[in-house]
Amino acid sequence: MPDDDLTGFLIIGLVFVVADGQILYRGGRRYLSGPDGGEQTGSMAWMVVTVFHLVAFGVLALLSVVGPGWSGSTAALVGRLGVFLLLLAVAHVLTLAVLARRRQDHIVETHYQERDVERPATEVVVEPAPVPGQGGPAPQVSPDLGQHGPYRA
Repeated sequence: MPDDDLTGFLIIGLVFVVADGQILYRGGRRYLSGPDGGEQTGSMAWMVVTVFHLVAFGVLALLSVVGPGWSGSTAALVGRLGVFLLLLAVAHVLTLAVLARRRQDHIVETHYQERDVERPATEVVVEPAPVPGQGGPAPQVSPDLGQHGPYRA
C-alpha cells in the first residue's frame, strides 16, 4: 500500500473507531444506569469501551500492514475499509453483548437487594404437628404394638 493510501486508511479508520467508541460509551452509560438513573455505572461503561478501542485499533493496525495483494489502487483501499468496517461491526456487537450482560447482572443484584430490604426479619416458631384425637401442644406417644410399654425391645 503506498504511503498516501496507508495514511488515508489509518485516518479514516481512527475516525470510525473513535466515533463508534463515543457512541458506545454514551449509550452504554445510559443503558447501564437503567430506569433509576444511577451514575455509578459510568466507570464500567468506560472500561468496556476502552477494551473496544484497544481491539479496534489493533485490528486497524493489522489490516494496514497485512496482505501484499491489496496494494496500489483505490479499490484495494475500499476493500480494506470494507473488511475493517465488518470487523468493527463485530467488535461493536460483542461490546453491546458485554454491556447487556452487565446490565442483567445489575438488575438481578438490585432485585435481590430490594427483596432483602422488603422482607422483615422474623423469628421462626416451630409448633408441634397436631395429632388426631389428642389435644394440646404436646401429644402423647402411642404405645408399641406388643403393649409392653413404650419402646421396649
